[in-house]
Amino acid sequence: MPEKPRSDLIALLALIVILGVLVGGYLIFPSLQRAMGYTDCIASGRVTGC
Repeated sequence: MPEKPRSDLIALLALIVILGVLVGGYLIFPSLQRAMGYTDCIASGRVTGC
């Protein structure tokens, strides 16, 4: 049974990586949404009021 602790460590590291990606996406999404809104505003031809 020496394989079990190593597989538990790999599973824990995978969980940490997945949670990190989710939290990072959650934190960066508002700024990406603002940038997309600004780009849509410029693309629609409005120069002011964006």
